Amino acid sequence: MGPDLKAVKSDRCTGVDIIIEDLKSHPCCPHGPTLMFSKDVGQVKKYFYSCSACRDRKLCNFFLWADEKDKVSKHKLDAWECERITFLKGINHRRQFLAFNKVSALPAPKRSFCNTCSKFIIEDECKHAEHSIISDITDNQLSHPSELLPPLVNAKKEAQYLFSKESVKFLVDTFLSLNYKYVICIGTPRIHEYIQSSVKGLSSILLDIDRRYHNFFGPLEFCWYNSFNNHFFFKEAQLGFEDFLKSSRGENTVLVTDPPFGGRTEPLAQTFSTINNKYKSLTKGNGELPMFWIFPYFMEPQIQNSLPEFQMVDYKVEYDNHPLFHNGSKGRKQGSPVRIFTNISCSQIKLPPDNYRFCHKCNKWVAKENKHCMICAICPSKNGQTYTHCKLCKRCVKPNWRHCSNCQRCAQLNHLCKEIQFNGVCLTCKKLGHKKADCPEVYTLNSSHSKRRKQFQQSKSKKRKH
Repeated sequence: MGPDLKAVKSDRCTGVDIIIEDLKSHPCCPHGPTLMFSKDVGQVKKYFYSCSACRDRKLCNFFLWADEKDKVSKHKLDAWECERITFLKGINHRRQFLAFNKVSALPAPKRSFCNTCSKFIIEDECKHAEHSIISDITDNQLSHPSELLPPLVNAKKEAQYLFSKESVKFLVDTFLSLNYKYVICIGTPRIHEYIQSSVKGLSSILLDIDRRYHNFFGPLEFCWYNSFNNHFFFKEAQLGFEDFLKSSRGENTVLVTDPPFGGRTEPLAQTFSTINNKYKSLTKGNGELPMFWIFPYFMEPQIQNSLPEFQMVDYKVEYDNHPLFHNGSKGRKQGSPVRIFTNISCSQIKLPPDNYRFCHKCNKWVAKENKHCMICAICPSKNGQTYTHCKLCKRCVKPNWRHCSNCQRCAQLNHLCKEIQFNGVCLTCKKLGHKKADCPEVYTLNSSHSKRRKQFQQSKSKKRKH
């Protein structure tokens, strides 16, 4: 999972656009095919290639103007290849998994893992004398490495925030209730660990950019993977993933993903669509691959802009190691802002009755504070508060907002009139000066999205009947 919410919002305001296209012709950095971006330089829009995984040039300094792609010297191409080989150095999945089996056979007091080298210590302990060592490793830690390994913390690359046990159990119980048998875990190690160690009747595979998991899961259980460009770092991993898809025979499979919050949604949506197409081609199935995308509620417009059939579930996903994303005394007042976005019908997902209720008018479970609006004909709350309806705005708004006659819209009480102008681009019509919520074209688009969702659900229903 990604960085803090402030980092997410600042990354959206850079004025840099991403160009979604086939990545096969793109130059590669150590993290796989690069993405093409555009930005305004003076009065000209310039295009360039940059790393898909790292949003900080200090972490990956690859940069190439698009109009220079065909002019790259052999010396530079050789340097790129050298960097790629160096990045992959030291990874031998089969050998690392054999080391895991050797360590597993030892009693806990004799088990050691070197954090500095990211590997188990089998021999030559003197080589690790000055390193950070984890000793006395329990059986539970071996089967749950996310509880053993220190989380990666770089907010501009692979910052790791890990699901709470309650959220893990809820998600896996939901998969079981929907009769899924095969789970694709992209960036969700705790779900993979829970299934592997505690759940009968479910098979899972973990795709993650954290190379340390090579030490804990075999080649059939883990793939080193970059979700922003759908890149497997090794061909063997890609073949292993395809074998997992084939084994499902196109049935009872679900994808669950928890990507970095600071990453762009456009390439992720492209990746998930590509996996969906691969799933259908390998299994000869016609049905769409069910997906659960874990992301903040305020990213709903970005997700639906790329994947309009996705809907948001009210369930608040919690994390163990984030100061705000839980319901504790030090957590966010309205609870975690993280939600589930899915392409299956929300009516199929039952939420815990202690904090959620079933809305018969909406035909889905919602948070208890999310009261149904008879005028809007929806349960409108997104952020964990009870919204109120504004007759002048003709929509529901946050409870601490009031209608301002000067601005002709609802806003916070202490706002400065005429200074709440939006200078960005609308996600719906791509025009300047207004947000999606105020877009005059949003009704037409929403109607189209609703039609697509209805067609998708009807196709799923027909498939189940057959």
